[in-house]
Amino acid sequence: MGEKDPRGIAVVDAGYTNTKIALFSPAGELVAERKAASRHAEGPPYRWIDPEPMVALCREALPELDRILPVDMIVPSAHGAAMACLDVTGALALPVMDYTSEPPPEIVAEYRKIMPGFDEAYCPLLPMALTHGLQLYWQQRMWPEAFSRVTTLLPWIQYVGFRLSGVAVTEISSMACQTHLLDVAAQAPSRMARDLGWDRLFAPRARAWERIGRLKPEFRGGSFRGEGQVLGGVHDSTANFMRYVCAGLDRFTLVSTGTWSISFDPSTSLDVLDPDRDTNTNTDVLGRNVCCSRFFGGKEFEAVAQGAPAEAAGLDCVARLVARGTRAVPSFTVSGGPVPQSGGRGRIAGPPPVSDEEKASLAALYCAQMVSEQLDAIASRDEIIVDGPFSQNRVLLALLAQLRPRQAVKASALRDGTTAGAAALALIADDGTLPTIALKLATVSAARVGGLEEYHAKWRRLAHEKR
Repeated sequence: MGEKDPRGIAVVDAGYTNTKIALFSPAGELVAERKAASRHAEGPPYRWIDPEPMVALCREALPELDRILPVDMIVPSAHGAAMACLDVTGALALPVMDYTSEPPPEIVAEYRKIMPGFDEAYCPLLPMALTHGLQLYWQQRMWPEAFSRVTTLLPWIQYVGFRLSGVAVTEISSMACQTHLLDVAAQAPSRMARDLGWDRLFAPRARAWERIGRLKPEFRGGSFRGEGQVLGGVHDSTANFMRYVCAGLDRFTLVSTGTWSISFDPSTSLDVLDPDRDTNTNTDVLGRNVCCSRFFGGKEFEAVAQGAPAEAAGLDCVARLVARGTRAVPSFTVSGGPVPQSGGRGRIAGPPPVSDEEKASLAALYCAQMVSEQLDAIASRDEIIVDGPFSQNRVLLALLAQLRPRQAVKASALRDGTTAGAAALALIADDGTLPTIALKLATVSAARVGGLEEYHAKWRRLAHEKR
């Protein structure tokens, strides 16, 4: 086997809802997939992630997938909003915190006094326990005895790789995804991390595509054929972005959708970013800062649709909603995204939707408007590529194209960019040279909904007014 020619690539994607193991060929084709539900415990001491279902799935599925294609490379990928605190034996000194945990108000108030500024971390303090620095501060303040036993800190993403290989590392895309743990420009520990001594606990840094160790025997079964090399691993949203970079794209904005709608624009300058509009940076696996904006896209769609299926939407129905002035005004979740101070204030203005068609159409219209807002927040100017669930919503796409007449809007046919992007890491050369992988994009035709521009202008006034 040549270094660039793995026979099979297994991506272990530890998501919030499910853990998935996807087997890819060296050509980037999905061959097989296995999944199991992720498990979250209510506490004590706080809501936490149980890693054992992920470990059990790996123990069962990796030998099974190896019988289909010899698994030479294993790429850990996961959401970027949790940290693992290991003791000297490699066991968890504290449970891995679930980011939906609610820190006490006094802890949040204390943390605000010490957290890094936006010009250092390029990330505002996020709601709940989404910010890694807040998680660690809460753990250190409230459970000091347990925290005193911590000898190694690593992101949840790399904890997956640690369980598979026994080797603890950190990686730049994982440490820089809105953590408050890094000085983004310097790509070094933040002042706060240094002041609190956390930087001395960070596991050594590895590159995302670096082989950190071999798969432990417990995951090999009786006759494992592949090399079983475990790689450094990657933040899931960044993996998705890298899949498009590997397709040779340079100037573009990716709107990656799912539970969150996250826009990535590699051409945007850092000085455009505004913490009040939930803009931030991610750092790609090559160490390049990428400006981002986001909102709770999937959750916001569900809130407006009220159970109506997305496919019930229609442009004719949108035209009727626009004509009668029915608007969904942000935001229906705790995060206002690109609309400052709107979290939890979502409402329907005008005659409310009644049928499934009206509810789904309003949800598509509202989310198209919110995506346009998040694109404005990062000064998007180049072609727009939408992937994930929103890329399958033809009404939403057509409305977005009408709202952004100066930009081409394209829909990606990529079914799961996160695992496909993570698999591409196994094809990166040791010197960081990226593979070239084909991509299918469909150009979106703009809708022609009469009065949409005036409707949207009034929607923006309502969305941004102080309430």
